[in-house]
Amino acid sequence: MHESPLHLVAESIIVLAVILICAKLFGEFFFRFLKLPRVIGELSAGIIIGPFALGGLVLGGFGPFIHIDEHSSIPVSQSLYFLANVGAVILLFEAGLETNKERFFNNIGSASFVAVGGVVLPFLLGLFGTIMFGYSSFNSLTELIPGLFVGAMMTATSVGITARVLGDLGELNSREGVTILGGAVVDDVLGILILAIIVGMDATGAISGMNIFMIALKAISFWLVLTFVGSWASPWISSFIMSLGTKKGFYKDPSVILCISLGLAFLVSGIAEMYFGLAMIIGSYSLGLALSGTVLFKEIEEPIKKINGFVVPVFFTVVGMQVNLQAIFGSDQLTNTLIFALVLTIFGIISKLVGSGVPALLVGFNKKSSWVIGVGMMPRGEVALIIGGIGLASGVIDATIFGVTIVMTIVTTILAPILLNQAYKK
Repeated sequence: MHESPLHLVAESIIVLAVILICAKLFGEFFFRFLKLPRVIGELSAGIIIGPFALGGLVLGGFGPFIHIDEHSSIPVSQSLYFLANVGAVILLFEAGLETNKERFFNNIGSASFVAVGGVVLPFLLGLFGTIMFGYSSFNSLTELIPGLFVGAMMTATSVGITARVLGDLGELNSREGVTILGGAVVDDVLGILILAIIVGMDATGAISGMNIFMIALKAISFWLVLTFVGSWASPWISSFIMSLGTKKGFYKDPSVILCISLGLAFLVSGIAEMYFGLAMIIGSYSLGLALSGTVLFKEIEEPIKKINGFVVPVFFTVVGMQVNLQAIFGSDQLTNTLIFALVLTIFGIISKLVGSGVPALLVGFNKKSSWVIGVGMMPRGEVALIIGGIGLASGVIDATIFGVTIVMTIVTTILAPILLNQAYKK
């Protein structure tokens, strides 16, 4: 006998309610009392209430709270996973809107130089570490891809976390701050392009110079067109959307402007994923960057912040739910797994300090500023979580590798704000 559709909906609503309450409570606790980013609290909430922890317990006639779909690579329901990814798309759309476009283009040269070092070294160390501990090898393309995926995760830099810390310190518009933000953006674009190439290699089962060239050409072309042509056309796009919500200078329905803007972000994100091999988040970020500084941005800035206050915690909590602690601590090779997590975390710290800090020295920054830039590029945050979630969902990496990379992500995300505060105090 089939369950009533409304019963299934009610069950999903209860799960969503618990996620929202736990995400907000944990987020505020970590932010107010531990002085850590809210994202760490939201991620922790997901780990605790997830299907591999409390959410998987059966108490009497109740439970489990979160059902694991054994036929899917995602340990949560598709509806919950869909809502989480909506949050990821809107999060990066807002990040693009809040990026100073003029400052981004003016500092793209030095920021790109810093970003390249912050991509190459982390990628190589991530690949090397995964192979060193036996989770990847050069025996075949299939066995190599997990290491490539870990390398892609290592390249990420959290724009949101770094921007929040720099803003709190009053250093957002400093030369170091501008370089960090520009470098973080380029970092993530390069990381997503690497991800697109890896996903393409996994789909075709082959690796060739021409294949990589075509994947990269298609992805880069789409990103360039969306960013630069979109920026050029943004005044007209902004005016057109604004005109749909106004009549003789008075708003008929402000929600029209917001909904069409979000609709465009979703449309671009879907096209980027389905037809150009780019992750959805890069499509939404690029559109947000193109529209930043327009009248439209000023109109939708606050409403989008409020929407993100609802959907983004869901995203990070659902990511946390996918962390299988049993796969790490219940492994037959527990010692090897824990050492792998420790080594990958050390690689994650060193690779950004050296990979971004040394290029900063070469483009004219002093030692302190280069240290600040290296530290500012350190937190992996939401982008690494998104890349990891894609890898786990597609079956490219297993629960053990995902859990290890989550440890690296958490430590670098916690450590960076602490070191940035100390650097500016000194």
